[in-house]
Amino acid sequence: MTLKETKYAPEDIKRMRVLTLLMCVLAAGIAAGTIFYCLTDNKAVFLSDKLSHGFIKLSQQQSVISVFYRSVSWTSMFVILLMLSGFCAISQLISISLLFYRGAALGMAVSYMYGLYGSRAVPAVIIMVLPHALFTSVILLLAVRESVRFSNLSFLYIVRRLPDDEERPELKLYMIRFAVLLFLVLISAVIDCVITYFTTDMLIP
Repeated sequence: MTLKETKYAPEDIKRMRVLTLLMCVLAAGIAAGTIFYCLTDNKAVFLSDKLSHGFIKLSQQQSVISVFYRSVSWTSMFVILLMLSGFCAISQLISISLLFYRGAALGMAVSYMYGLYGSRAVPAVIIMVLPHALFTSVILLLAVRESVRFSNLSFLYIVRRLPDDEERPELKLYMIRFAVLLFLVLISAVIDCVITYFTTDMLIP
């Protein structure tokens, strides 16, 4: 046996491949959002949270409650939608589309900040946007993986009329995992609030 064969089990390799594929979907969304920004004449539309998901940071000071709401609302909504979509046996495309949408929102938000502030946006994006964006992206990657996995198990459960107990969808574990992900979303939102509160005057031109 080679060292590679002893280090990585087939199941681990499969998980890494799935995560790599999902990261490619997220990256494709970021690229699509950037292109969409460049092709759009009316840049003001990107101030809508429907397109930017609260990632855009502006010079005007916002209340802590406002920052927290914008930080937590979209990600938590996506996590809940992904959890619910896992109960559908054919919802894989919906889960992946939500991840692509999230990537597009990030691409549009960062592009808007660069278009507004130019090179001065670099430190603001690195310190104020990327930490929350990266943390919540990881959360959504895990949420999509769990949703697709549970959806596949649900499909197998329906197709096989009398499956073995070991093959039945693990509902309790599934719900616990998503509860943990929602808790992590709250933590990320709190961190984003702290960073935004203390760095807006220093980093936003």
